[in-house]
Amino acid sequence: MLANRDAVSTPNVEIFIHPTCSTCHTLIRLLKQWGYLDRVRIIDTSRDPYTAMERGVRSVPSIFINGELVFAGIVDFKRLKALLDGEYLGNRFEGDLKELEERFFRGVLDSVATALWLYVNEDCDAFLRDKEFVMAITNLSVYSDREELYNELRKYLGNANTCREAIRSREDRFLTVITKNFAREIYWLHNKFLSWGEVSKLYSREVIAHWMIVRSALGRVGLRAYPISNERFREKVERVYEYMSKTFDDYMRQVINEQTKIFSDSEYIEVIEGFMKSIKGP
Repeated sequence: MLANRDAVSTPNVEIFIHPTCSTCHTLIRLLKQWGYLDRVRIIDTSRDPYTAMERGVRSVPSIFINGELVFAGIVDFKRLKALLDGEYLGNRFEGDLKELEERFFRGVLDSVATALWLYVNEDCDAFLRDKEFVMAITNLSVYSDREELYNELRKYLGNANTCREAIRSREDRFLTVITKNFAREIYWLHNKFLSWGEVSKLYSREVIAHWMIVRSALGRVGLRAYPISNERFREKVERVYEYMSKTFDDYMRQVINEQTKIFSDSEYIEVIEGFMKSIKGP
């Protein structure tokens, strides 16, 4: 456990990544710079998906230290370096409840699956019941008073009205994450720039609605099926579709720049070349 970190000389570090992930790209470069790349175990979720599922990985990178999930999606690189160096002693959290709330949503919004699920279902308490994952996406695992912080956050956002208001106040951020990730997946599929004019001919509102439901679930795990006739769900689909119609082209350009930067990094490719073929094809 991190509370006994000073008693552990060499931490056992496992890092779950995906080759297309920009944060994973940054993390790999930093690990190499710090001299830790050959001292951690890297697991590629595109090659070992069931290992990742078994460990409860839902965002990448996910970093386990001595078997404990410490970071998921959002990584405090400074604190990670301190943990790897054995220098971190477990300070108390100095923020307030609003910062805890923001950390929670920043973690949720780091993954399109979690962002879509919470945007569609508006059920914070379902998320908050997964204590380890919540601590990891908020980076609270590194604080000595993390149990108290978690309980405070769960009591606050576990209230349905508070949760709903918090989501709706961040709707533009949810729509941004949803649209950018949809653009990224369209780019992976077609391997070229497509404008919204072209995409909208291929993907109707009903198709987007279907994508919103299934993209947020793992098989039937987490699946909450809504008919398009459901008024609340239909309104959300309309807002997503309208937002995509206005911003898709810009996000597609950002995605192409992001993916080009990742795959033009020869040092990064050298590190992950063992599993690169699985996503690049023959």
